[in-house]
Amino acid sequence: MSKFVLLAAAGLTLALAGPAAAQSGFLKNLARQAAAAAIQNAAQPRPAAAPAAEAQGVEAEAEAEPSQQYAAAETTAPMSGPAPWPINVGARTVKYPSDLAFSPELEADRKAFVEFSKVKCNDCEGGYSFDAWAQQIVRLDGSYKAWEKKLGGLALGETISWKGAQSTGTITVVGEEAVGDWPCKQLKWTLKKPQASAERPGLICYGKAGRYDGAESWTIVF
Repeated sequence: MSKFVLLAAAGLTLALAGPAAAQSGFLKNLARQAAAAAIQNAAQPRPAAAPAAEAQGVEAEAEAEPSQQYAAAETTAPMSGPAPWPINVGARTVKYPSDLAFSPELEADRKAFVEFSKVKCNDCEGGYSFDAWAQQIVRLDGSYKAWEKKLGGLALGETISWKGAQSTGTITVVGEEAVGDWPCKQLKWTLKKPQASAERPGLICYGKAGRYDGAESWTIVF
């Protein structure tokens, strides 16, 4: 109970004990004081309530935190790296190197590289051969995945070269940056003709190529 109410109660008791006229004057004075106090109390500033939109924003932010933490835990691999860097690194659907995907621009570069190597051939199926098909030109030992093992066995800076019908080709290891949990090697493919040349990036990684592969091995990814 406030001090004012206590004083008012005490005054009221005294007033009731006195004459009626004194009681009437005292009660009027007490009423004026109570009204003035009520007006003064109403004029005091009150803390503003938070806008509804702001409160909703805070709640939405609190609800979003778990999903953001889950997404961060799902994507632990770097989202960018040396070319050709996959566009789905860290996705839950990527379980094998063969699941890695690349941008339409990189796919277009690879297709243009093969088209650049196109050569008319009377003895070839479809009437054309391709100087970019190095695995059909480079001498291999005939073992399972011999081409992949040959590329995977190259050290940083080492090169494989071949001579096609119209182009001279090389594949050089230009990087050894892992992709996700897989050891990988970044490659540079080059084809040179007397008056023109073309190149594209390549990628080979070590791991199980797919669900039905029992052992890990080098796999050409791009």
